[in-house]
Amino acid sequence: MAEGNRTIVAIFVVLLLAVVIVVAVWLWPRGGGEETAGLAAEATPAPEPEPTATLAEQLSERLQGITLKTSDTAVQELAAGLSTNPKLAAWLANDDLIRRFTFSIDNIAAGQSPRAQLEFLRPQKAFSVDDQGGVLVIDPASYHRYDQAAAVFASLDTEGTVALYRELEPLIEEAYREVAPPGKQFSDRLQEAFDELLAVPIVEGQPQVEELVVTYRWADDKLEDLSAAQRQLLRMGPDNVRRIQEKIRELQAALAAPTD
Repeated sequence: MAEGNRTIVAIFVVLLLAVVIVVAVWLWPRGGGEETAGLAAEATPAPEPEPTATLAEQLSERLQGITLKTSDTAVQELAAGLSTNPKLAAWLANDDLIRRFTFSIDNIAAGQSPRAQLEFLRPQKAFSVDDQGGVLVIDPASYHRYDQAAAVFASLDTEGTVALYRELEPLIEEAYREVAPPGKQFSDRLQEAFDELLAVPIVEGQPQVEELVVTYRWADDKLEDLSAAQRQLLRMGPDNVRRIQEKIRELQAALAAPTD
């Protein structure tokens, strides 16, 4: 577990806020009607494809005139209402939010740390270990550095989150096109990020670590072999991992429910 990486463990709160911002996209209904079978279908000329809507045409009424470049104020105002926890508004007081969130999802789906996008979020206290007769284990205080972060994520209003971030989908998709390979849909990438986070195990107690020259590693090779993104979430501790994963599942269930 790298000592140099300890400053970025709290990025998972913003990463998960990124999931919240885009969580509805993967279940957003896409176009396409039922196929018509039989001779009648063969005799019917294929309709001309409709032109792709512009960004301005896709945006809701209250987001008209907003672009990626000018979206920060709107996102800050709209997202701040999703939780009464004042820390959320403080974390949203950064620039280029939609790109940060979108690129973070892309990173986590690839098993990478979204450090480059979320360097502004750092734990105030250092990572620490306990020496128990020559065996190094994680100090529980290291986990508690992230309690507030997990609490903010858990406090988000699920229905409001889903509604708002469906509204932001056109801007998110535009940001994703800047980094996506040809033909890649953001909805697929988002599901990959969900899978990556939900695969992180719940490790109770004080797991053993090994000290290297200037870093630490998990003594359990199964934990050390997790992706960089998964190890970041793991460092938040079992209670926070459980809390975060439960919220992700709650959002997934809400999105899977039929809409009126």
